[in-house]
Amino acid sequence: MREDDWMQTWAWLRRSQAGKMLTPLLSILAALAMGVAAFAIYVVIQKGEQLQVVQRNLQLAESENSDLKSRIETVQQAKARLEEDLTGAQRSFAESQEELANSLQAQETLTRSIEDREREITRLTKDLDQAKSESSKVSSQIGKLQSERDEAKRQVAELERAKNDLEAKLMATDPSTVELDRVLVSGGASGTEAGGGMVMPISATPSAAGQVVVINREYDFVVMNLGKNHGVAVGQEFQIARGNEVLGRVKVEKVYDELSAAAILPDSKKSSIREGDTVRAL
Repeated sequence: MREDDWMQTWAWLRRSQAGKMLTPLLSILAALAMGVAAFAIYVVIQKGEQLQVVQRNLQLAESENSDLKSRIETVQQAKARLEEDLTGAQRSFAESQEELANSLQAQETLTRSIEDREREITRLTKDLDQAKSESSKVSSQIGKLQSERDEAKRQVAELERAKNDLEAKLMATDPSTVELDRVLVSGGASGTEAGGGMVMPISATPSAAGQVVVINREYDFVVMNLGKNHGVAVGQEFQIARGNEVLGRVKVEKVYDELSAAAILPDSKKSSIREGDTVRAL
């Protein structure tokens, strides 16, 4: 209803009797209407302001939502990168574990190899020490053998000198005497070779006694200062003694006028016999 219509209706009511009665009521209704309209306007204004606030909040929320979406996308991208990095790290970790297992196995193998080498070194060290000990023993034995060889050479030289002296004495006493060479123990010897003929053995007198003048330890024989002139015969046995100690027995193999060569029998104390020991016929 337009304002002109309201004005006409208001004029009609004042002119009519009923209008006079309704005027206060209408005034009240108009006041109420105006109050309601004012309230409605107020409400509309408030609603408009609220709507504006809501719109602004909505815009702000949309902006925040957009920003949040952007952040979410950024986070998701970061998450994807982190997942990729995590996958790579897991692969690297698995590879590292495999390398560690291989390294541990290699270390264990190396440790066993080192232990084997140490045991081998220990064994070789023991062998070396034993070889050094044996070498020392061998060196000692070599030195002993060299000393024995030198002693043997010295004894041979002395024996050669003694043989030469005896040969000179024999040549001086009997020109037909031969040199004293190696004497072999022979059970078939039955005579004495002297002057180019065979002489039958004769027995020495029981009291025949003499001395050892030469010892040949290489061929195990002695030379006694008893010979054909003392009744000594080839095959005769003599006892060698020093004081009351019996050192052994010898068997005559060659006989000369003043000397005889006799082989030392096996049951004798060969190493104890010396020049100057007494010999007696058995």
